[in-house]
Amino acid sequence: MKRKLIIAGTVLGLCLGVVVTRAFYDGGRALSRAKAAESAGELDDAVRWYRRAARWYVPGAPHVSDAYDALERVARQAEEDDNPMLALDAWRGVRNSVLATRSFYVPFEERLEPANRRIAALMARVEGAEADPGKTEAEREQWHYELLERDDAPSVFWSLVALLGFAGWLGGGFLFAFRGVTADDRLDARPAAASGVLVAVGLVVWMLGLYYA
Repeated sequence: MKRKLIIAGTVLGLCLGVVVTRAFYDGGRALSRAKAAESAGELDDAVRWYRRAARWYVPGAPHVSDAYDALERVARQAEEDDNPMLALDAWRGVRNSVLATRSFYVPFEERLEPANRRIAALMARVEGAEADPGKTEAEREQWHYELLERDDAPSVFWSLVALLGFAGWLGGGFLFAFRGVTADDRLDARPAAASGVLVAVGLVVWMLGLYYA
């Protein structure tokens, strides 16, 4: 048993190492390509590559924070240069990268609210009064901001509850398959009853998790 655990841990560590190594390599390469594109004045391509670098997220990876800094710098410079479409693209790169890399926590969450503010302001400016003649630019900006701030992501807690229920349901099935029936094809009452309870409880918990998530 101990040997199997060591083997499983080694395999898991190797797989994790491959994923982390690729994230560092591809993220660093994307950042280099973004810097080259920015130096050449190809800002649309630069934003695209900075966004890709930001999405190769690994905790502590320097290319991620550098990519976010660059996206914000390009966005602010584009606003100063009266290039709202480029600024929108860059601010959306910040927002979308933050949302794309979230899991049970949100990396670089502090960058999300300022990005939402700037996107809302730029959207209200770009679309013009004809988008909603009955509203001022400030009112349109607030409307966009409220949409951007709305979080429709599933609840992390209830998602974990659903996964726990699914594991219980599946575990009950395995328990019955391996312990519920004896070698001579007779029902073993205690394991069979335990597996039935585990399946029932797991199913209920799974459905509750999915409902509230």
